[in-house]
Amino acid sequence: MSIVLYIRLMDATTKQTPVQILIDEFGGLRALARAVNRDPAAIVRWKKSGLIPTSIQKKVLETAWDRGYELTPYDVIFGRD
Repeated sequence: MSIVLYIRLMDATTKQTPVQILIDEFGGLRALARAVNRDPAAIVRWKKSGLIPTSIQKKVLETAWDRGYELTPYDVIFGRD
């Protein structure tokens, strides 16, 4: 299965993408970027794809948990229904 097909399937079956969940939890795109030490442009790229790069998923989860946000690894990988 190609990545494009996977993303389209994910968009069709998921109401909230992993990136949108993070943006909402952290209080905005810039706030998320600051929290995980990334450029806002990087977050915009994540938003376009709907996916969080695997290289940053652990850091995102740890940062969210440190701030008391209730995120699961499933949320970060697959999003929420």
